Amino acid sequence: MSITRRIFTILLGLPLAYLVLATSYSVFMRYWMESPILWMEETSGLAMIWVVMVGAMCAERDRENLSIAFLTDLMGEKTRMICSIFVSLISIGLLLYIAYLGHSLAERVAFKLTGVLKISWYWIDIAVPVGMIGSAIFVAINMVKKIRGLDHPEHQDHNKEGEAA
Repeated sequence: MSITRRIFTILLGLPLAYLVLATSYSVFMRYWMESPILWMEETSGLAMIWVVMVGAMCAERDRENLSIAFLTDLMGEKTRMICSIFVSLISIGLLLYIAYLGHSLAERVAFKLTGVLKISWYWIDIAVPVGMIGSAIFVAINMVKKIRGLDHPEHQDHNKEGEAA
């Protein structure tokens, strides 16, 4: 497994593990011990948005996002390539625009603090631009691989064998 793949897997795994453990502990404390933990909801919300954004990057990295290839399967190889490049460029533009909007929001709410822990909303909202920029980078990388012919099945099998070693 490559170092970047490991880093993203860890970045996704840590908040996900926290989310599962914290939610389980919170449910136990609330319903069995009758002593709810007030700060747990805030930290769970923070972890959830980061899990979603890092997960989106991982899905784009691995090309696991949903796609419906009905129309592109009917196209010739060259037309399919042009369509793929066009969709990738539009996706990159849209992802970067959402990142811009997310960053603007994060800056506007940086002074607001969460109710219990007094964490700046910036650290919650900044997950969106981070996730969108990361996804845009992976869309660009996958587009370049496709243009260079490095995303054919024989290259993918070779890369997966190299990662397993």
